[in-house]
Parts: sequence; C-alpha cells; structure tokens
Amino acid sequence: MKLSRALLPAALAGALLITGCSAGGGAVSKDAAGKECLAPGDASKALKVEGEVGVDAKITSKTPVAAKALERSVLKEGEGKIAEKGQTMNVAMTMFNGADGSAIQQAPASDVPLDGELLAPWAYEGLRCALPGEEVTVVAPFEEFFGADTDPAATGVEGITKKDSIVVVMQVGKISDATAPAGEPGTLELDKLLDKAEGKAKAAPEGFPTVKLAKNGEPTITMPKGAKAPDKLEVATIIEGEGEEVKPGDRVYVNYRGVIWRTGEEFDSSWSRGEPANFLTTQVIGGFQKALEGQKVGSQIISVVPAEDGGYGAAGLEQQGHKPDDVMVFVLDILGTVHAE
Repeated sequence: MKLSRALLPAALAGALLITGCSAGGGAVSKDAAGKECLAPGDASKALKVEGEVGVDAKITSKTPVAAKALERSVLKEGEGKIAEKGQTMNVAMTMFNGADGSAIQQAPASDVPLDGELLAPWAYEGLRCALPGEEVTVVAPFEEFFGADTDPAATGVEGITKKDSIVVVMQVGKISDATAPAGEPGTLELDKLLDKAEGKAKAAPEGFPTVKLAKNGEPTITMPKGAKAPDKLEVATIIEGEGEEVKPGDRVYVNYRGVIWRTGEEFDSSWSRGEPANFLTTQVIGGFQKALEGQKVGSQIISVVPAEDGGYGAAGLEQQGHKPDDVMVFVLDILGTVHAE
C-alpha cells in the first residue's frame, strides 16, 4: 500500500513503538505555509492503538471506526520544526479497515516527499502538520480514500464496502532537506507489456517449490513434499528475461500469485483479478522488492517470504487469517518497467 496517488500506501520503513496511546489534539494548528491543519473528529479522537507502527500495530479501542469526512488526530506529540514542501519525511504506516479494526497493511518506514502533487490527499493532509517523532491518525470514509467510482472489489481489501472507513496510523521520523523525487515514474499501456514471462528457463535451487505454467503463463505452485519452510527470505530466478533491468524506484508491471507454504492456499493473485499489478519497487514488502530489483523484464522470480524477513510480520499474517509463522510463496512475472526520473 502506498502514499502515492497511483496506488494505496504500500512500503514505507522503520517505526517507533506505540503503547496504548489515545488520540488527542494536534501539536500545532497550522502547517508551514500557515494553512489550518485538518481538524480532528469523533472517530479519530477516540482511537487507541498499540504495537509497532508498520510492523504489528493494532487498534485497541472500540470498532467500528467510522467518519463522514476526513479526520486527523495526534496520537503522540513530536517536537521540532514542521516539514516544508520539498523536504522528505521518514514515515512508517499501518492501515486498518475501520469496520472491524483488521490490519490491511503494515508498511515499514521509508522517505516520502511532502508534496501535495505527489501524495494521495489523505496522506498529505495527515503529514503536512506533523512534527518529527509524532504519531498521527487519519480516518477517511471509503469514497475519500479510494474514490467515489471505485468498486470495493477492485481495492484488493477483502470484505470492504463503501460504507466502511479506512484508518491510517503514521509514525513520523526524521524530516530532512534531502531532495524529494521529481515525481513517480510514468505508466505503460497494457499493450506495451509482455503477456507472460519469456526467456531462458533455469532450475530453482534444491528445496524450492516447483512451478508449473499454464499456456497463458499462470503458475501453479507446489511445495516440496516433507520440506520445512525456510526462516530466511529466499529468492530465485526460474526464467531469465532479456529486457530492461529493473532499478530501485522503478514502476514495475507484474503478474503474480501468492500462496501459503503450509497449505498451498492462494491468498493473493493478480492472475485471479485478470490484470497485472503495478507499483514502485520501493513501496512494497521486502519480499517483492528483493525479487524485482536487478532483474530483467521477461523474468519469472520465485520469492519465499517468512513473516519477519521481507513479509507482513506475524501480527499482519494473523490479521489476514493465517498463522503467525506462516511463510508466503510468490511467483512473479516481470512484464514491463518504467525507470524513475
């Protein structure tokens, strides 16, 4: 999930500990440009959260959490100077479905630009008044978060409806004068993408799951019989493409399937949705980033991802209905890339 306008918030990195703090008023009333900060509301002020933002944060106050308009409250006050446009903020994030408090995404910290042209509106409103060390929450109704015309089924969030609200908790770290990116990489039309991975087939290392491909390239993933799932992130190239190399920060177009090692159960798949996914390599879980950067378009990668090494964390897996020590297995076809500027 991403703070960018292109997708939902997805990989930011690093985090501090929240211990049962409840929302209070804002530490400041105006941003660096003198504009009033987004006001708190009943939903954001009542929120209580504990755990490590971006890792295992969870809502401990009552649910459902619902707002009629965008609200912002400060969970823990910071100190220092408010960020100005063009500066970068180190931000960790956890996103929840307000209907039941379930975690949608645990996104470890990464640097993001404070720029209303680059950030999603809810993210910009949440961050433009934040101070270093501050923990803030934003509560947004479905339509303000995803857009009024968005079909809930297209969000990738299981069970969400247009009546629900999204709760986002952000931990703000260092604010720096590092040059913010000029903008996200551009996009590609679907007719410019490969249909499936193509290149030289390579054998996966011993102990890896096996992959059988349908005619259209859709993978079936089978775990090695009797083998124990690894406890460290493991990545292997099983088709080596000949296209452009994927660089850090690129927008990558991928068809992928994800299954749980223990059961073989599919839990996520762009194949099932009928269209490739696209995202920035720096805004996804480590198990995806490691699998993509340095690879070439046309390649097929298998990534075996433990919860605590490139994954969503034990709490994140549990909140998705899996066991806390489950290991995810992804097979990814790299269909196209757009380099960062």
